[in-house]
Amino acid sequence: MYLQVFLTRTKNKFNDTNYPKFTYFDSSYLKHKNTIDALIFNIKLFQDYIRITKPIAKSVYMRYSKLKN
Repeated sequence: MYLQVFLTRTKNKFNDTNYPKFTYFDSSYLKHKNTIDALIFNIKLFQDYIRITKPIAKSVYMRYSKLKN
């Protein structure tokens, strides 16, 4: 969820029209049972979301950060 918060805050702070589009994690897909299968399913959902969102967050960080590598 850190990626979501970071992207939302930088979007609000810079209010740039060219800001990359991203989606929020939809928690309605999570399984609420306390089983190993449900846990594995939920972890897979988070991994997929991170795989999609992390490159967006990296590019935003490189574009708007005052720190340069």
